[in-house]
Amino acid sequence: MTTQKVLDWESHLVDRAKNGENVAFEILADQYRESLQNQAYRILRNREDASDAVQETLIKSMRALKSFRPGKPVAPWLSRICRNCCMDILRGRKKDPEEIEKFEYQLTSDEDVSLDSERSFDAETLQLSIKRLPRHYREIVMMRHYEQMEVIEIAKAINKPEGTVKSWLFRARLLLKKDLAPSFS
Repeated sequence: MTTQKVLDWESHLVDRAKNGENVAFEILADQYRESLQNQAYRILRNREDASDAVQETLIKSMRALKSFRPGKPVAPWLSRICRNCCMDILRGRKKDPEEIEKFEYQLTSDEDVSLDSERSFDAETLQLSIKRLPRHYREIVMMRHYEQMEVIEIAKAINKPEGTVKSWLFRARLLLKKDLAPSFS
């Protein structure tokens, strides 16, 4: 099917769903449920949480359908809603030490301070440090280290060049290291 035919088909279903036809929305949901499930699982690494995120995505998208602009593809819109639902779940999780250690390792390079068990910082300190980052740095750190997204995926998600994402990640890590430096002493 050509891109235009897909957009026409989706627009038709969106129009019908906006007019209260639940079956039209169910068809749209069925079309994208598997890809949303895969996206959510890739981010959350937990099947139950991924299912919850997809369910929440579909509920939110159904409520927001009236504001969806006709002629636009549905997949990126649903994907963004799903990513936001996953982020909400990640924020609500209490991190266990094993996950934080993996994150700590990713924040350091070989030439930096090594994070051994005697000098590691706790999850709460790390979360507070991440929250103090500027919004755009915080978002890409979450996408890279919690969602395990590649730089190219982050660049597409935030509509920025790869070089910008790499630069922001570098700066964000420097800020985190500077902020967490007292925890290493």
